[in-house]
Parts: sequence; structure tokens; C-alpha cells
Amino acid sequence: MLFPETMTKVEVISLKDRIDSIVTEVLKFGMFEPKEPTEPISQGRIEGARRLLGEIQEHITKLKIIMDIAGLVLEPQGKMKLEGDWITTSEAVSKESSEEENKYAGLLEEIGKLRAEIDIYKSQMKELEPFSEVDVELERLSNLEYFDVILATISRDQLEALKKEQGVFISYKEVVSAKETRYAAIIIAPKNQLEHVIAKLGIRRLETATGGSPRRAYEEVVAKAKNLEEILETARSQLAKKVRESSTSFRQLLGKLMTVRDALNLLSKVRVSENFAQLEGFVPEKKVKEIKAKLEKLGAFVDYAYPKRYGEKEEPPTYVNLPKRIKAIESVINIYGAPSYWELSPAIFLIVTFPIIFGLMFPDTGDALVVFLFSIWFYRYGVRKGSDNIKNLSLILIYSSVVAIFTGFLAREFFGPLLVGGLEELNPSQFPGDVGPLYSVWPIPLSVAQRLAFLLPFGDYATASSIENTMIFSVFLGSIALFVSSLVGVLNAVRKRDPEFLVFEKLPLLLIYIAPFLIFSYGIPQGLSNGSAYFDTEKAILGYVLHDITNPGSPDLSNPTAVFSYVMILWIEVAILFNWVTKIILLRRHEHVSVGSAIGLGFMEGGFEAGLLLMSNTISFIRILVFALAHYYLLYAFSYMAYLVVGKPSLLAIFTNPAAIALIFVGNLLAIGLEGLIVFIQDMRLHFYEMFSKFYEGRGRQFEPALAYVEIE
Repeated sequence: MLFPETMTKVEVISLKDRIDSIVTEVLKFGMFEPKEPTEPISQGRIEGARRLLGEIQEHITKLKIIMDIAGLVLEPQGKMKLEGDWITTSEAVSKESSEEENKYAGLLEEIGKLRAEIDIYKSQMKELEPFSEVDVELERLSNLEYFDVILATISRDQLEALKKEQGVFISYKEVVSAKETRYAAIIIAPKNQLEHVIAKLGIRRLETATGGSPRRAYEEVVAKAKNLEEILETARSQLAKKVRESSTSFRQLLGKLMTVRDALNLLSKVRVSENFAQLEGFVPEKKVKEIKAKLEKLGAFVDYAYPKRYGEKEEPPTYVNLPKRIKAIESVINIYGAPSYWELSPAIFLIVTFPIIFGLMFPDTGDALVVFLFSIWFYRYGVRKGSDNIKNLSLILIYSSVVAIFTGFLAREFFGPLLVGGLEELNPSQFPGDVGPLYSVWPIPLSVAQRLAFLLPFGDYATASSIENTMIFSVFLGSIALFVSSLVGVLNAVRKRDPEFLVFEKLPLLLIYIAPFLIFSYGIPQGLSNGSAYFDTEKAILGYVLHDITNPGSPDLSNPTAVFSYVMILWIEVAILFNWVTKIILLRRHEHVSVGSAIGLGFMEGGFEAGLLLMSNTISFIRILVFALAHYYLLYAFSYMAYLVVGKPSLLAIFTNPAAIALIFVGNLLAIGLEGLIVFIQDMRLHFYEMFSKFYEGRGRQFEPALAYVEIE
């Protein structure tokens, strides 16, 4: 899971008349991605493969459109028999698909016309909506004796120009528009003075079909659009019913088309001479012996080689073999970019760190349980819609919410503080012993939670020092993540066998980010026997660091901890200086800039920016604490308001008062919906910007093998 699967570049040479058998075996094998041959045996290709490939792809698109309109998701299934060769089979499947599509042509045409008409009415609705409260007939306005009055939607420039016109009065309001700011305006001027103004400014007056009022016209258009949408829904239902009735044949046809598409993709890459055919592609190393044995039985010659880092234009595809249960994590990685074949995959980090960081920032068992149930529903919705993105996102939310449920147990929170901590948690001195109904049955005792005060600093055990400790612990987590990310960057450079990339790009980052890791790891030996001793040691180190930075001429060297702090400052200075020098060398070597420019630009990128990033990236992990506190105190505030609404210290009164219940409900709704979304985004940000940027470029492409989607007989 850490490294992509090692790929081999496989070359297959066979007799020309056996290429269809070779393609069939490759499709059944399912782990062969075709490519153009590196050294083709000739320029000859199989006639018709590329033409038919486009034709088949068009049929697949049409079938998917039919499924989308019908609101159905059908997976390919069934069997198919090769009729002579793959070209002949493709032509037969294409013909079969055309016949199947013709069955739905009438309904599709009707649906298309209905959609077009609805779009026209929606456009009219959009134009009329700003004036939908105007109940005066436009014909009457145009026949006034002394004034010209028109209604129009205008741009900002047209509005400003109208304001400058003498004798023109304008009343307007802003109209929400995605493209630009528009205004719905009523324009009034003395008789016969307005026409030339609107013509000059290019203003188009609002008109209705019969000269009636905008309100009546708007209501008529809305009614027509609603009627057409009902007809459209009926047509869709008929289409869905028709597809369901023939769903088996539909699935079989879809499977045939997708199989034929991949077969034609293979054939389009084949080079042929008078007697021989050549096929080349990528196969995972652990599968190469299997495909070699299968194809040699068909009389083919099979050879393979390993991709080279240098000297080859084409980069191998990336195949990270993740277990099915955690494969959804890959979708988050792909947002950043697929890993290069030569890079370590960040999947292993994301699997562990993403749910943990989410759980630390969202510690409430009740709210996390709601997210968990929503994620299950969202996953099923994704299955119905056939959306892999929705399914993957749902699985990530499921994993993250499970961890959040656990951290909520540790924090002793269930939809806020009242159900566990009770009124005592709102004000321990005023309501001692007034605990919630879940207090005595909560699976995590208070004694355990108190020992974890550095991790979740709120509730019965919240103190000022615990918040400081949590800040230190959050930065400690960040220092580990940044150090490991920088170390992986070095391993990536070693794997790429690029000495310059290693020494001048990745090694300086490792030297810089090892410093905060060492600083926040220094107190671990003391903390093993006494947890508070770790934080006392770290606070002392940070105090010495601050003293030495503000007093560079007289560093404190009075004890081993002070000496260590000063050594870390020197380490960071030397590491940043080394980073500066490497940037100068790279600028001189590759950008060919002058010495002065290299020194200046190198300082900005390798010195100044590196120092800023060291501080900002490390401190950035404090957001773990910030969002945990925000979540807790948001619910604390709404719980306290609920208590104030009731006006007496009684949990029974709070949970039977409609206003108090509404306040608690709104607080949890905000915590789940708004803050949950923000926490998810911030979790991604920590990974993308603070961690991935240290070792991961994301410029690769995924392994896409040719497959048989149905059983080939």
C-alpha cells in the first residue's frame, strides 16, 4: 500500500491470424493496459478498429443517457460469443445496439422536446420573475397620455447611463445572477422621449404575449412549465418501466458494448506486418508470469522488461492495490492528483491520519452518530445513482464518524454537555452533583477522561493548563506528520534515483522539519512515567527557545534542556542556510540567472519562505484543538441558552420545554451540518498543504486495464 505495484512492460508477438485469440485471453486476464509499441514491427494497423471504437463508444454513451433519464443504474452482466473475429463481433454488437436504441427513440425524442420547451418557459420565468408582482397591463402603460413607462432588465452600465439622462426617472432592484449583476427596472420619461434613449443604450423592454400584466404572464408560464414537467415525469416513468421490463437484455447489451470497446482499444494499439502481429502494454509484476503462460499456450512469443526512470518518454501507470474496504480513500488522493509510478502512495497515511484527525476535531458521540447514519443513507443514494464519487465520499465519512464516535466517548459528550455532564458541566460551582441521565451509564468513566485532559480539554475537567497542553499535543502531532512527510519525500527521491532532486530539493526539507519533531519529542522520556512531566519539559524548551531568539547574544546554557534548545535553534539556522544555498545552485544550473539574482531569489524561496513555512505549517495543526473547542463550546452555548430560557436548574424542565429543545436542536444542527463540513475541509487541507506538499506531486495516471465485462464463450 505504500509503494505502487511494480509494473512490467510486456511485448506480445504472435502470428497475425491468432491476434483475436490473444485479445480474448487478455480481456479475460483483466490486468493488461495496452500502449503503443515502443519499437513497432511495422506501421500497419488493423483496419476498422479505430473507426468502430468511436462508434461503440457512442452507443455506450447513448445507453447511459437512457439510464440517466430513466433514473436507473444497471451493471453489465451476461455472456457473449465471438462471431469469427472481434471486428465482425463489434459490427454485430453495434447493429444490435442500434436496434435497441430505436425501441426508445420515440420516448427519447418526446423527452427531448419536452425538455426544450421547459427550458424555454424557464427562460421566460427568469425574465418575468423580477416583475411578477406588477399587476398592471403593459398595454395600458404603453398608452398613457403624458408618460412613457417600460419595464426592463438592465446591466450596471445601462443603469449608470440612465441615471445621467435628463428627464428619465428609474426605480430598480438588484437581480441575483451567476454571470453579472443585473437590475430589474421601471423606467419613466415624458411622452415620446424614451424610445431613442433605450435604443441608444441597447435596452430591451419587457413584453408579454397579449400585452397583459407581468404577474398574469408569470403565473401562466409557471403553470405551463409545471404541466410540462408532469408530462415529462410521466414520459420518464414510461421509459424507466420499459427499461426495467427489458433490464436483463439491457445489462447484457451494455456488457457486450463495454467488452467490445476494450477489445477494440487493444486492437487499435496492435501493429501488424504481413505475417505477424505485435501488442504491447503494462502488466503488474506479480501477474506477468501468469499472462506469459496463458499467451504462450496460444503460440505467442512474450517478453517483458521493467520501466526505466530515465530515457523513456512514457511514464508507467500507477496501480496501488488497496483492500476494497478502504479503497474509497483513493478518491481523496485523486482530488490532489494520482500518484506517479515513481512516488510513494499517500494512501497509507490517509487511511490512518484522516479519520483520526477528523475524530479529534469532532468529538461528540451523538453528533458523530448522526453523521454515521447520514453517511450510510448517502452511500445507498450513491448506489442508486451509480455515482462512485458519492459512494467513496460516504465511506470516508463512515470511517471518520466511527473515530469521532470513539473520541466522543472519551470526551463524554452526547449532543452537547447536558445529557452526560448535566448542569454541573455548565457551572460546577453553582450546580454540583446535578449530572445528566447518561452520567452513570457512560462507558468511559470520568477518571479516564481526566487523564486525557491534554487531548480533549473541556467538560468537568477543563483547566487553563489543559488547553495549553492540548496546544502542545496538537503541534506534536503536526511535527510527527511533517517529519514523516519530509522523510517520505527523501525516500521518494531515492526511489526516483535522482541525486540532484534528493540533495537539493528533499534533503533540505527533512533537515528543516526534523527540528520541530525533535523539540516536541524531547519530553517523551519524562512523560512515560508522568504525563504532566512531558508538558512541563516542552513548556521549558519553548521558554528557552523564546529567550534565545530574543537574546541572540546571550543564550541560556544553564542546563541540558537549555543547551538542547539552543542546539535546535542553530540546527534550524544551518538547515535554512543549506536550503538557501541549494536554491542558488538550482537557479544557476537550470534557470541560468545571474549570481545576484540567484542569491536574491534563493533567499526568498529557500530562506525567507522556508522559515515562514516551518512556523506556519507546524502551528497550523493547532486547528485540531481549535475545532474541537469550537464544537464543544458551540453546544455549550446553546445548552446554556436552553437553561436560561427555562429559568430554573432542572434537566427535566429543559428537556420538556419546546423553546429549550429547539435551541439544543439548532445548536446540534449547526455543529453537525456547518461545523462538520468545515472540519472535513480542514482535515483535507492539513493533508493536502501541510503533508502531501512535502513528498507528493500527484502527476501520475491510474492503471486502466482492458476488461471483459461479460463472460466470453
